[in-house]
Amino acid sequence: MQNDNSFTPHKQWEQTSTGYYIVPIDMLDVKGAPKDNDGKPDLKALGKTIVRCKCPDCSDTRKKAHINEPCVRLDTMTGLGKCYNCGFKFVISSKVADYNKKRGYQKKKFKLPDTSKLRPIDGIGINYLLDRKIQPQTAAKAGVCSATRTIGGIERSCLAFTYREGSKVVNIQYKTTSKDFAVEIDCELIPWNIDAAIGQESLIITEGMMDALALMECGFDNVISVSNGAESDVRTFDRFRYSHLDSIRTFYLAGDMDEPGVELRNKLALYFGEARCRIVEWRLEEDTAKDANEMLMEHGVDAVLQCINHAQPCPIVGVETIDDYRERTKYIWEHGIAPGKTVGWGEFDDHVQFEPGRTVVIVGEPNTGKSTFADDLVLNLALQHGWKAALYSPEMFPPERHIERLATTIAGRKFRKELVQTERGVDYRKPLIPERMADRILDWLCSNVFFITETSGRTIHKLLHRAEQLQHRYGIQQLLLDPFNYIQLPEGAKSDTMKIGDVLAEIELFAHRTGLLIFVVVHPSKPQKGEQIDSLYNASGSAEFRNRADYGLVLVNDDKQRTRKDYHLLKIIVDKVRDDAMGHKGTCHVSFDPQNYRHGMVQTIHLMGEVNQYNILDISPHCWLDQGVEQTFF
Repeated sequence: MQNDNSFTPHKQWEQTSTGYYIVPIDMLDVKGAPKDNDGKPDLKALGKTIVRCKCPDCSDTRKKAHINEPCVRLDTMTGLGKCYNCGFKFVISSKVADYNKKRGYQKKKFKLPDTSKLRPIDGIGINYLLDRKIQPQTAAKAGVCSATRTIGGIERSCLAFTYREGSKVVNIQYKTTSKDFAVEIDCELIPWNIDAAIGQESLIITEGMMDALALMECGFDNVISVSNGAESDVRTFDRFRYSHLDSIRTFYLAGDMDEPGVELRNKLALYFGEARCRIVEWRLEEDTAKDANEMLMEHGVDAVLQCINHAQPCPIVGVETIDDYRERTKYIWEHGIAPGKTVGWGEFDDHVQFEPGRTVVIVGEPNTGKSTFADDLVLNLALQHGWKAALYSPEMFPPERHIERLATTIAGRKFRKELVQTERGVDYRKPLIPERMADRILDWLCSNVFFITETSGRTIHKLLHRAEQLQHRYGIQQLLLDPFNYIQLPEGAKSDTMKIGDVLAEIELFAHRTGLLIFVVVHPSKPQKGEQIDSLYNASGSAEFRNRADYGLVLVNDDKQRTRKDYHLLKIIVDKVRDDAMGHKGTCHVSFDPQNYRHGMVQTIHLMGEVNQYNILDISPHCWLDQGVEQTFF
């Protein structure tokens, strides 16, 4: 094969603007193609995209044994062909207009580089290539030359990698033996060796030219490199997507094994589509090389071939197979579904068992204590099961008063000193809990409860980002968003109902991805006269609150039914439970002690099949940290 840098065809041909030679279709001898009525090869009759044919330029000049060899790979869709014997690159005359349309035209007019100072690879370049286990002939066939270039203010001998489209050199990268490099200014950067894709059904893409040469040294001719290493812009492929790359069925992504290389691989997979991509890892048993050239140098040709042959299908982002869940599903088959977590509220526990990765929407009548109820749930799950929590509660202001309420719930009594007046008229403040206990409670809260205080741009993305960082650093397993209307809805022309749906979808997917249990407290819509709040559909803003929730809890004040005045009676309508393993719909009651913000058990007493009364049980006034929970979870 002749050096592409000085290729001269044997015959006279017209050329496109990029230097592809124009060949009439009747001059092609396509293997297996019947002739049509005009005596031209009928390419459509072959039913293939990639076919083989004799080279219209060099076949007549070859030795008798090779004169009929189909050395050209031809893409029948684009009309582009390349001879892998002499390097002749052409387009079928009838496809020229289509080719010009598919390749597109640059919006920016680029200069062409000066190629007059390029010379055959010199001794310095030859030695460098041989040290890298690459024969100079391999590099020369790929259009690599030598040149003198000023880099870093010093004139240096460089390898010159020519970027070619057809017969045109559109840019040159100069590389020294110390790996300093430069490219021509104001010249177009395109994928290096892009014409190697012509007529191919598979294509190997490397991160650099030396890696591409290493693969060529191993016998591959379907190799290109991205334009500019790991920082390459995938848009440099745009002009060739439908002219050179459309027929490629398989892309082998053979970049470097470091972090930038993996990022480049992900960009390429997204660009070409993961289904058409395979991942090449430069790994031999437990030995890992950085790239293709290093693998060739350290382990030889066979090792490189093994890496290519064992390339694995690229995972499709956002798609999983049954095998991805096989072990966890077999665990359910073996052991059943693990029970959810309860909080010790009697009948409420029968209806609801909390599971990680779910969303709980809480709505209720005004003044039913939705926030206090949510705080108590969160604290119970944290104390009983070790589920640390993050709270976004902007209505609970200032934060120290919110902390005082949480501490009161844990202590079982007011977290403050009580003013006492003596008979002699001397007033003093008597602590309801000892200072040592107060510090223990604050220490526990400091380790298990965290506040999200986002004040600028309260978007759901910012709030969820804060929660995810808390999960990474402190291991939180719960998130409370109270109330929902403090979350800033996305901008745009959608209705508020649709925007609310979008936000709830973000919350739901975030819960699934991170495994956080997320509570969302929602204000009710203003009821019509005589209307009762009894469903999540009463939430203000959108029916999506019910549609998106895994658990739906509706709080209703039921003090008319209470049997003692020191506690309030709260009816809880469990309006939705997505999974039977997590509980079931229905109605239950809990009590509420306004002295310590705790909720407790209520027994429903039936008579003749009807509810007779609600037996409100005592709520313990003792500190939770002294009841064995501390020893287990603190």
